[in-house]
Amino acid sequence: MRAEMKVAVGALILVAAGCGATIRSTTASNADLTRYKTYSFSKPPAKAGQPESIVDQTIDSSLKEDLAAKGLTEATPDQNPDFLVAHHVKTQQKMDVEEVDYGFYGGWPGGADVTEYVEGTLIVDFIDPKTKQVFWRGTATSVVNHPESPDIPKLEKVVGQVVDRYPAAAVAATPRTTM
Repeated sequence: MRAEMKVAVGALILVAAGCGATIRSTTASNADLTRYKTYSFSKPPAKAGQPESIVDQTIDSSLKEDLAAKGLTEATPDQNPDFLVAHHVKTQQKMDVEEVDYGFYGGWPGGADVTEYVEGTLIVDFIDPKTKQVFWRGTATSVVNHPESPDIPKLEKVVGQVVDRYPAAAVAATPRTTM
C-alpha cells in the first residue's frame, strides 16, 4: 500500500469517531505535566521536503486548536518549546471470523462468516526535547470505512477526543508567563 493511501486510510479512523472509536491515553509515571506549557511539532526526517497530505494538515491544525483550548502555546523550534508533538497513522488489515450454526432445520452443517476490514490508529506523542522521552501518548483506533475519501470533520473530532484525554488540570496547575 502506498504511503499516501496509508495516510488516507488512517485518517478515516474518524469515520467511526462517532461510531465507536476507541480512545486511550497513557502518561509516563515520572512525568511532571505542569512543566509543559509550550510546544512545537516534530516532523520525521523522512518527511522533510515532502508536501503534507490533507490528512496531516488536518491533524496538525486540529492539534493546534485543541492544544490552545487546553491553554498550551505553540512555539517555534528556535524558541526552545517545553515539548514536541509528533503524530502518525498506522493501518492494518484485520479479519473477523464468526461461527454460524445453520442447524435450525435438522442437521445443516455449521460454517463461518468471514469479514475483512481495515483498522486505523492515530497516535499522538508528546515528547520532552531534553530527554527525548515520550511523556504522554494518546491514541484513537477504529474501523476505517472509506480509505479513499477521508472525512475531514470526523478526523477533526477524533483528534479533539484524543487531546481531551490530556489532563487539563496539569496545564492549569501553574500560571502561564507571558513575554
